[in-house]
Amino acid sequence: MPQGRRRRRATRTERIVLLAIAITLALVGGAVYGLVATGSGPGRPLAAGSGNDFAGGAPTTTTSTTTTTTTTPTTTTLANPAPGAGTPVAPVPLVAGSGGAVGGAGSYPPSAIVDPTPVATAVVSSLPLYAAPGAPTPVSHLANPNWLGAPLTLLVTGYQGDWVQAYIPVRPNETTAWFPLADVTITPDPYHIVVTISAHQLVLYKNNAPVFTAPVATGAPDSPTPTGSYFVSFIVKLTDPQDAYGPYAFGTSAFSNTYFSFEGGPGQVGIHGTNQPWVIGSYASHGCIRLHNNDITTVATQIMPGTPVEIAP
Repeated sequence: MPQGRRRRRATRTERIVLLAIAITLALVGGAVYGLVATGSGPGRPLAAGSGNDFAGGAPTTTTSTTTTTTTTPTTTTLANPAPGAGTPVAPVPLVAGSGGAVGGAGSYPPSAIVDPTPVATAVVSSLPLYAAPGAPTPVSHLANPNWLGAPLTLLVTGYQGDWVQAYIPVRPNETTAWFPLADVTITPDPYHIVVTISAHQLVLYKNNAPVFTAPVATGAPDSPTPTGSYFVSFIVKLTDPQDAYGPYAFGTSAFSNTYFSFEGGPGQVGIHGTNQPWVIGSYASHGCIRLHNNDITTVATQIMPGTPVEIAP
């Protein structure tokens, strides 16, 4: 995750986080550059590319803490749990209209999001990704559990018959892919996050009403935070709340448009705490979104992976 602008020696906690992101690059990066973004409108559909595979298990020594419920979140240490089983629940209806997408790529104001939004959780060990519903062969796969040992979760953008379309956490930003409904369960998420860069503000919504507001620091002018429609791809509780990332760090499906690699990682945009609270309210990072530590804790203990994140100018 792109961080602060002053070069310094990485702490032990930062090295652990950067190592985890480097694992992401190994699992995701190869496929990222082999995929082709085509089309227009909300999201960018996944087109046939190199056929590189996302799949790969998390290291057996990797553990993580992440929010796993929608209403009364708890934190759980995960160590490569087996994917869930069972029949998928009925799809959650999307916002009425022809777009068939949550929020809409570049659609502002971000209040176009209507809670609850549908989140897909994989129930297969390797989720196949298709360029179109009913396509004969997958273009790529996503591993489940993910590299943190947590269930793979994605933000749903549409349905067609027994197929689901969702945003996937790869470059280019807002890329979408299709997969069978039978491979996932669908859960309604009552929360969404809106970050407004010019106001240096994060607002957490629940059931379409703002429930929490916090000031933030965003990317510096030469490494701006990318705008668009994204989602929280993972939530990590860190062991040293006084370190550079604070007590919690969220990975998002957004990637920097400035850094295609950053200190061993793929330039993934994160939302996290900070040990430099004086930069909050300014343009200070390499693209990540920083909050005061008590504020990131408030958000982390309410949302779940898959929660929509809309980043507005």
